[in-house]
Amino acid sequence: MDLNVGLVGHGRWGKRHLETLIRLKKEGLIQHITLCDRDPNQLADLSNQVDSTFTHFGAMLDAGVVNCIAVVTPPNSHLELASKALERNIPVLIEKPLSDRLEQEPQFLNSLTPEVTLVTGFLLRHHEGVEAMKQELDDGAIGTLQELHYRRRTKRGRPKGADAMKTLAIHGFDLSLFFGLKDIAKSSPDIFEHQLERMLLDAGGTGQKRLLVDVSWDADEELRELTLIGSKGNLSLTFGTTPEMHINRSGVLETVELTNAHPPLYNEWVYFLQQVKSRTPTVYPPIQDLHALNQWFQDMEQY
Repeated sequence: MDLNVGLVGHGRWGKRHLETLIRLKKEGLIQHITLCDRDPNQLADLSNQVDSTFTHFGAMLDAGVVNCIAVVTPPNSHLELASKALERNIPVLIEKPLSDRLEQEPQFLNSLTPEVTLVTGFLLRHHEGVEAMKQELDDGAIGTLQELHYRRRTKRGRPKGADAMKTLAIHGFDLSLFFGLKDIAKSSPDIFEHQLERMLLDAGGTGQKRLLVDVSWDADEELRELTLIGSKGNLSLTFGTTPEMHINRSGVLETVELTNAHPPLYNEWVYFLQQVKSRTPTVYPPIQDLHALNQWFQDMEQY
């Protein structure tokens, strides 16, 4: 089965996706790249990088040149574009957040049929270090998970239209679900600060579980780290060009070797393409996690 990919949106992050697709094509993992953006200027001088271009999403679908698509447009357009593709049984990779129209998400999720493939781009689920942490946790390396701390501070200014909760903190929320802290989503925050540039949340669920999320733009320092605190030890991961992972048990610090073979965006695309090629209907993260994130965000907007 040839994999003919349609990339919808060629803004800042869309360009990152295109770079990944070009690499995947060189490696023979996809055969055809179509780029769609309503701004013709975003399509200029790309003839040697993509196979076809469109300025209208419907025209791209009608042309029959793609059998899977990635939606990398502003969040307010995600649900509409994804729905149109899924109606034609075209698998969709959609950038996070699923949408910024929280009130519309439940209806969209409930309308999904068992035959669809929809992967939402929670990039860190595909990070080698995060996958290694999950394996260590499943193997009982640090006992029962009690706390998850996610910190992401950047000196970069806040992008236009973005806010800290749906752009930065969303990864911390999603990772709490990925690692099994399901009850946290049902709890109210003990400490909460929510601004466009910054979010600080300290929440506890049942059984003394805890989630700490500390994210911001315009920070004094660059900081990217994830810490899992268990009943028998801790796991820590520092993100960056060369991620580092450590396990601390009884005061003994060990380094967990990571190959750092591929960036997480590459791994995310490989995962999506595997589902497409196998013709295996997939919703990932699972629908129940997407519902939980939606409810969480709606609750957070009250603070």
